[in-house]
Amino acid sequence: MKTHITLHQLSKLLSYILGRRPYEFGLVPDENGFVPIRMLLKAIGEEKDWKFIREAHFHELLLREPEPPIELAGSRIRSVDRSHLPIHTISSDPPKLLYVCVRQKAHAHVLEKGISPSAYSRVVLSSDRDMALRIGRRIDPNAVLLSVFCNKCREQDVLFYQAGGSLLTAEHIPPRCFTGPALALERKPKEQIPDPSPQHPKTPGSFILELQNEKPVSQKIKGRKKEIVWKKNRKRLLRNPDYL
Repeated sequence: MKTHITLHQLSKLLSYILGRRPYEFGLVPDENGFVPIRMLLKAIGEEKDWKFIREAHFHELLLREPEPPIELAGSRIRSVDRSHLPIHTISSDPPKLLYVCVRQKAHAHVLEKGISPSAYSRVVLSSDRDMALRIGRRIDPNAVLLSVFCNKCREQDVLFYQAGGSLLTAEHIPPRCFTGPALALERKPKEQIPDPSPQHPKTPGSFILELQNEKPVSQKIKGRKKEIVWKKNRKRLLRNPDYL
């Protein structure tokens, strides 16, 4: 590895994140303990001194460590030891208010159809506003934060599952069970003001002289001659006052 971080340190970090407390990093493993590699990389990149970590480091860990703590399966990763992971059970008394982020482009669709899963198999919510923003900005830097009313959700038979720490999950959040900012108005393209200057047909290999603001050449020459004659007469007058 190219920095002072060693493979052993990376191994310990991955064991902690994937095998013990993924919720501290806003991650939710599936029923088999897997999380998307891209989501793990974004979570690690938010930590100081770990921004350089890439998927290649995981493969290096598998090759060089005699007992690597991780397993890869396509675009997913999990811990070998998953005995300490939180069990996802139905929450009998969820918080009154939860937070979740959606993509800005999906905001209008969400208001009409409700919130559906995107990066995970379930919608990931948090009772911690900052954690919800942290998770949301991994999928969209301009993610829209929504507040979910759990009582309204439960009236529509929505089940919430504990996912550890401040995280909960749900299969779907129906419309009118959450609130958020108003839809951003689409900017209309500015109308182009027509150019008042005359337009000339463009012909390949040709150009047109614009002479409308210039005096005719003949007038310039005549004016120049008059000026020269006047200067000569002035000099003669100075030498001989009776010239005229």
